[in-house]
Amino acid sequence: MKEEIIDIGGRACHFITTDAAPVCVVVKPLCTFERRLLHHEFSLTVQEAGCGFVMCAFEVEEPDLRPEGVDGTFGYLQNALLPAVEARYATLPLIVGGYSLGGLFALWSATKSRRFTAVAACSPSLWMPGWEEYYAAHPTQAKYIYMSLGVDEEKTRKMPYRLVGDCCRRQHQRHVEQLGPDCCHLRWHEGDHFTHSEHRKATAFAWCIKKVMSP
Repeated sequence: MKEEIIDIGGRACHFITTDAAPVCVVVKPLCTFERRLLHHEFSLTVQEAGCGFVMCAFEVEEPDLRPEGVDGTFGYLQNALLPAVEARYATLPLIVGGYSLGGLFALWSATKSRRFTAVAACSPSLWMPGWEEYYAAHPTQAKYIYMSLGVDEEKTRKMPYRLVGDCCRRQHQRHVEQLGPDCCHLRWHEGDHFTHSEHRKATAFAWCIKKVMSP
């Protein structure tokens, strides 16, 4: 494993590479709560994927992934980060992924750009008001989509978080209808929103990497 931290457009971007030659690039927002476990997440993904890849994680704060900041974050992705990634890795397929608000950002980004072959959305914040109406009018442009949710996440009494289970079921059904059952997956994990997040992200990214390798 090798890591470079590069300033691209005023943000710290972590480029982590495997020893084996990469078959794709995983692009993800890196929130504060994820940073100390980034290397562990990467190592778990290597174990599950069984092949070489690049992970490009760009640092964000939570407001960058909320409605007030998400347009600016996508603009950064589209106009600064992806050109830098493509200059380094030419035509390698791109996977976009994230956790919680980052998972919603990944799904949203794939409705706005054709550059992503696959999406990994772990515990995506699909309870966000207006999301389902938006997606009905702006379906994904990706080929493969993986989502996951903790079985206890919808058991909370707090609104709107208690809606997330049914939101994910409906979202997955849309993916099935649009992409076909072999091109999308919804996995239910034990625990709540905060349980084994690194393992869940590794499983999601590995699924996407394997799909990209054998389209």
